[in-house]
Amino acid sequence: MKYITTVDGTQYTIDINDDHHITINGERFDVDMTTLSRTGLTSLILNGQSFDVDVDERDGAYQVMLKGVLHDVTVEDERTRRLAGVKGGLKEAVGEILIKAPMPGVIVEIPVKVGEAVTKNQVVAVLESMKMQNEFKSPKDGTVKSVRVKPGEKVDQNTVMVSVA
Repeated sequence: MKYITTVDGTQYTIDINDDHHITINGERFDVDMTTLSRTGLTSLILNGQSFDVDVDERDGAYQVMLKGVLHDVTVEDERTRRLAGVKGGLKEAVGEILIKAPMPGVIVEIPVKVGEAVTKNQVVAVLESMKMQNEFKSPKDGTVKSVRVKPGEKVDQNTVMVSVA
């Protein structure tokens, strides 16, 4: 899965190859990440070099403390970015929307039930991939039509997790 990441105004293309390899702007790296639950810090090993990283997420943007320097970071997956460009002037998503896993992972939480009313940007699924939890939000106000996965279930890329109409 490709992500377009902006760090302090500089854009990077990050491709997650598998659980232990990423490519940043065409350069491949060995990576291992573990979030330390007691401290909230993330231990990152990048090409054999160890880093302690503190990540604070607020409204879809991140502040990342690395080597004593605070960085402003935004992350957008390639699919979302492409869809935003295609939508252009479309004001609201219409019809039944299928919320799919953009990458393989394990379902952590499905905080909604079939028939439940949801609001735009409400979290409808949480997927863990590469030791990171990713929240998936409803693209519109609507009703949950189906929940096709359950917590603990392993899913492949493009597996439909939830549908909203």
